[in-house]
Amino acid sequence: MYYVDLERVLYFQSDDHYAHVYYATGFHFMLPYGLSQIEAKLDEAGVSKDLVRMGRKYIVNVDRIFRINTTTEQLILCDDRGESVVLHVPKVVLRSYIDNS
Repeated sequence: MYYVDLERVLYFQSDDHYAHVYYATGFHFMLPYGLSQIEAKLDEAGVSKDLVRMGRKYIVNVDRIFRINTTTEQLILCDDRGESVVLHVPKVVLRSYIDNS
């Protein structure tokens, strides 16, 4: 059994049939579940508006988005230490998120 504190999650990152969970504090660990399974559980829990799928590789806490740069295909998040975390997300995914926000 795994406990994931969703309020502290910065993002989930896909790693084949596993996923890495990155907290805003800098702590991270691996789960033996793929992003589609995690996404389904998030939908069941009713938190899918805060944690949004960004392409095939990420589920991101949208409350932590600091900047979106479609030119360089970067999604920049801010952690608890005030440092930025840069994720490379396809331009199409970023534009779709901007249009739907």
